[in-house]
Amino acid sequence: METTADTTSVQQEKAPPGNPFGAAFVTPLYMGAVLNPINSSVIAPALVAIAAAMHTSVGGTAILISSLYLTSAIAQPAAGRLAEEFGPRRVFFAGIFLVLAGGILGAVARDMPLLVAARVLIGAGTSTGYPSAMLLIRRRARDAG
Repeated sequence: METTADTTSVQQEKAPPGNPFGAAFVTPLYMGAVLNPINSSVIAPALVAIAAAMHTSVGGTAILISSLYLTSAIAQPAAGRLAEEFGPRRVFFAGIFLVLAGGILGAVARDMPLLVAARVLIGAGTSTGYPSAMLLIRRRARDAG
């Protein structure tokens, strides 16, 4: 038995006629889901330059990768639960805004604590992509039959 909130969200996410998994539906989901794993490979080549700019050792910049992984380990299961509770689209978009905030903070950061905070925001934001995408796909498949 579905509650009113569940019925409303299911009605809003009905699959359109034709191909329910067209490019307009899956492309943003793919992009959101791959942001988290790509993040560490993108920052790894920059660690030496970051260490020089922040006047710290290269080993000291490893916290930038660790903070993202630790945040992701906590945030991804939580994001899945939040997506079930509040709707996957809301959680997906909230994650995008967290990534935006983390990117802006990282761009203006002048010390390691701010860079770590930026990475935590990015980790939390990118962690919403995969669970939200899976829930959206599962609901779309159920609605499409």
